[in-house]
Amino acid sequence: MKILLVTSLYPGYKGQPRKEKTYALHYFAKDWLNAGHEVNVFRIWPLYPNIFKFSLKGKKASRYKYNESFSLDGVNVNRITINKIPRVQYSEKEIYKVFKQSLKSLKEKPDIIVCHLINPSLNISVLLKDFLDIPLVLILHQVDINKLHNDKKVYKNFSLIEPFVDRIGFRNTHLMKRYNHIGLPTKKNFIVPSGIDSELIISRNNLQKKLTMNEKSIFIAASMIPLKNIDIVIKAFENLCEIHNDVSLKIGGDGPQKEYLMGLATKSKFPSKIEFLGYLSRESVMEYMEKSRIFVMVSSPETFGLVYLEAMAKGCITIGTEGEGIDGVINDGENGYLCKSRDISMLTNKLKLACEIEGEKKRKILISAVNTVSEMTQQKISSKYLRILNETISDYKR
Repeated sequence: MKILLVTSLYPGYKGQPRKEKTYALHYFAKDWLNAGHEVNVFRIWPLYPNIFKFSLKGKKASRYKYNESFSLDGVNVNRITINKIPRVQYSEKEIYKVFKQSLKSLKEKPDIIVCHLINPSLNISVLLKDFLDIPLVLILHQVDINKLHNDKKVYKNFSLIEPFVDRIGFRNTHLMKRYNHIGLPTKKNFIVPSGIDSELIISRNNLQKKLTMNEKSIFIAASMIPLKNIDIVIKAFENLCEIHNDVSLKIGGDGPQKEYLMGLATKSKFPSKIEFLGYLSRESVMEYMEKSRIFVMVSSPETFGLVYLEAMAKGCITIGTEGEGIDGVINDGENGYLCKSRDISMLTNKLKLACEIEGEKKRKILISAVNTVSEMTQQKISSKYLRILNETISDYKR
């Protein structure tokens, strides 16, 4: 199968930091390549007028203001630039220009187009689909659903081009439910979350140790930005300390809220029980997870949050956000707990439950969590994704 991936959610140059751009789609592309399929990526790269280049985003874009082809772990990536004015829709002229450039970059006709994000990737993908006469699969993300809900121009444009899409996928169940409430047509919709590396799943021996763990250690690893709601975790932890004096909270990460959060911890009644670990490598995060009883993160909005799966895989009692991407993967009280994002009282109660649960109830939650993520490895989800693409091609040919 020859797969063409069109998106602005892919690394745009070699060595682009993971904190700057997600590698989730790249992991899929690598798996497809390793399975014997051909994968080409059109990475759409916005360029801003000179007047906006003083901004960090504008400066970054201007460093790579040219089209370029490069290989990333064997995946062929074509960075294709498109002129963009902030907060203004991409012009039809610019979209058509990128479409023509995309055709020049194609060496062979693909069997299917996979598009992530509506703006501007979908408009370009629809032109490619029409010209090449091949099926088009669209994957919608949090930002897409928000714009469809709140931006009439985006909704109108999507309504016009949606009939050209053969199948629509979503990064989580919550997003699919929100899409269905909009009232747009459905067409064999499916869920395609990210998966974890199977090697991360805790060994039986280490899981057995965690089942008998008495230490009530709580861990969070996240960028220190408002949407992660780390302040709520600190405040709920302070309440928890009033009930349990043997608890501890370790916070990994860095970001613009670091000083504020450290100040909040210092002013709490139990500052000695809160430790800031600073930026942690992915390997260090995994180590802390395996040593911790509880992992908590109540971020909102959150498209999916791979870190939740990693925590579950490491045998943590995991607390996630109700009504966000992990809701539906974590089932409250079965394989973890869910909490409203800014509800301090509710989070205090969930942390209390996670601290006090023992015996058979604890065993069931941890075993259920590990079983859940065992079915959500990157390899299994990539294979499912491929089956859906194959089905879409077969249906299109009928």
